[in-house]
Amino acid sequence: MILAPLPNPSLRLTVRRAALPEEDVFHRMGDVRVGLAFGFPRLLLCLAEDQERLRGELGSLLDRLPVLALTPPTLRGWDLAWKAEGLATTPIDDSALRLRGLIRRTALTSFWTEGLFADLTLILGRGLPAELRGFARRVMELPLLYPSLESLHGITGLSGGALKARFRRRDLPSPAKYLRWFRLLAAARALSDPECTTLAISHRLGFSSDGNFCRWVQAVSGFTPSALRPSTGRMMLLNRLVEECFPAGTVESWGSLGGMFLRSVA
Repeated sequence: MILAPLPNPSLRLTVRRAALPEEDVFHRMGDVRVGLAFGFPRLLLCLAEDQERLRGELGSLLDRLPVLALTPPTLRGWDLAWKAEGLATTPIDDSALRLRGLIRRTALTSFWTEGLFADLTLILGRGLPAELRGFARRVMELPLLYPSLESLHGITGLSGGALKARFRRRDLPSPAKYLRWFRLLAAARALSDPECTTLAISHRLGFSSDGNFCRWVQAVSGFTPSALRPSTGRMMLLNRLVEECFPAGTVESWGSLGGMFLRSVA
């Protein structure tokens, strides 16, 4: 997830194309605050002239997140470089290619998410389709934003019922089941921090109380939240996830969803 409170529509599009096709990019300040407070972003990207103002508005929320501030000379340099040597056919795509390198050098690496994908690949015995990674990453990086299938409409353009029908035609389990499990994995990520209380985690996932959250964890997984805090908790969840959500042929079927959970990049 990248947080990019940028006023310029062309620059917003540049960032979207420079980002991973499977990750969310948020521009509105309300979404930026929610992402910082309740999610797992890897970068704040802004204009250099706005950097101090944003630090004043966001305060300690920015303490653990790298900031990439784009300066006027950098933006002018991209424009001149495109005119001189064009890496891509349009200035936006060209700038996106250049920005992608800056993001790669500056952003946090999501070791937890990437490690989870690696573990899931080992358990399943094959690579994960991009569509599955896109679904999982978005939900795990900001579970508060994805409480139900309807919340995926902005990505897929489909209602919850239409999305269920797409999965049913491919003999996939309900997308609601995947949603619950990847939200649960986000909870396990937070539970792995011994200083994070169940009350704080319940708010991160949008529950009204820690009691409701604890009952939900046990109903979905069969485990209590305390059982998921040790390092073994993630593997227990992953093994149960595979049993529940990945019967034979399921992974291949995800690959037939046609980029539903991805966005275009340069």
